[in-house]
Amino acid sequence: MAHEDLSVPYHQQDTDYYCGAACAQMVLNSIGGPLYDQAQLYASNHAHSTIESGWYTAPDGLQWTLNNMQSGRYFALDALNTEDSISRMIAWTIHDWKVAPVALVYGSDHWIVVRGYSASGVPKSSTDTSYSLCAFDVNNPWPPTPVPGPPPPHSNGTDGCGSGGARGVADEYISYSEWSPTYMTGVPGGYWGGKFVAVCDPAPPPDLPRPISEATFAPQTGRLLTAHEVRDQARNAIELSCLFENPFWEQLLARVELTDPFLVQRLDRADDYYWVVPTAGTDRPAFLSLDGLTGTVRQAIALPSGASWDWAARDPRRASSEEMAEILTARLRDVCDLREQIVVRPESICVHPTLVWRPCRESLSPFGPFVMISLGQQRVYWRLIDGAVFTSLTLGGRGL
Repeated sequence: MAHEDLSVPYHQQDTDYYCGAACAQMVLNSIGGPLYDQAQLYASNHAHSTIESGWYTAPDGLQWTLNNMQSGRYFALDALNTEDSISRMIAWTIHDWKVAPVALVYGSDHWIVVRGYSASGVPKSSTDTSYSLCAFDVNNPWPPTPVPGPPPPHSNGTDGCGSGGARGVADEYISYSEWSPTYMTGVPGGYWGGKFVAVCDPAPPPDLPRPISEATFAPQTGRLLTAHEVRDQARNAIELSCLFENPFWEQLLARVELTDPFLVQRLDRADDYYWVVPTAGTDRPAFLSLDGLTGTVRQAIALPSGASWDWAARDPRRASSEEMAEILTARLRDVCDLREQIVVRPESICVHPTLVWRPCRESLSPFGPFVMISLGQQRVYWRLIDGAVFTSLTLGGRGL
């Protein structure tokens, strides 16, 4: 097995539509540039997104910024016909050019930095199909820096970015089986419709898909795995995944304890569930995402040493109906117009039995799920990482 992971400092996006700016900030800094201000980078991205209107950061705008805010490197816009071809282009860029590509994911909703890969071997070219991809290491700039107040001045290691919760996560692993159906899904329409997009290097694309087959730790029974099954068998799932091919994850996960998991339902897919398994026992908390039916590892994130991200403590489902009604009333007062105030009565509260998630402006990471609460016809989404509440989830918004 081969694993390469570039050093790319992590920074979260300063607004809910600055993902392209944050990715440019991280990549440019990783190749020797300064920590440019995200407002400056966004203005550059947006002003040069000229091929097609309606984008916050379009592919051509991001390419322009990466090429014109530095010298000595060339970034090409790759809009390829298959997920496999763009994924191999990304791996080749990391291996050969030693630069982290920026990938357009969730259709055309979001930009992330791909800084590392795991595979059955080292790619020999961008068109090499002799190896199988296993996983990617990414810097996902979501969530935006907390409000109210201005974003913090960015500085490597001291600005709080990547410390978990509302400050984002610096170390994230995405298995290839999760990458292809969830992240690199292709642009749904418009100029780049049907293409798979990343800003990386100019080599031509490969043609043949050769994914690694996924090992499972439990047979598919047609039912969701229980929390007890997941906790008992998750260790075996970790060992069967590519995580232990990565020295960082092997060292971290060899010493952790697995704690009580949380079940999350995908709102944008039929019958799609995943378990989030927190860890304990070390000073670096980590969270694993396991498929709800098969138990295969989908993703993993790790927080910095000493960080704390206690999901259970933020879970409103622990409160009584009366306590929840009081908290919801106060928080909805802050987000609703006076003419749209929602009356919350304890008797009307109905909490969805699982956590929920889908890509949206309010959460662009599967590790940022919601508690979904029905109040008659009104739904409220309580974001677990910080307790923020929303009365709807905002979809679309190209290149947030």
